Amino acid sequence: MPGGIQCWDANGKLIVDIGDYNTRYLGRATINLPANSNVASQGFPNLTASGSFATVISSSSPNLYPNNFATRTYEGGFRVWRLSTNPTSVDLTVDLFSFI
Repeated sequence: MPGGIQCWDANGKLIVDIGDYNTRYLGRATINLPANSNVASQGFPNLTASGSFATVISSSSPNLYPNNFATRTYEGGFRVWRLSTNPTSVDLTVDLFSFI
């Protein structure tokens, strides 16, 4: 069965639609974003820069939500950026996918 992801902005405009692509779930990782740091990286097998994506699904902080972070995959790993001004340490749960 095909799988994908769709995202809308605050005004209800569709901004991401990869529902036409088949994806494979690669796994889940937990990464710590230290206090006063805006980026963290972690290795994960089989990720590529152009054939994979990551998404933050939960945060250990009740004041930080998944939409407070951005992700990017690279060859053999992924990065997470903090988009908020909250300087506290946070553990993030990230799901990782590849395109088939």
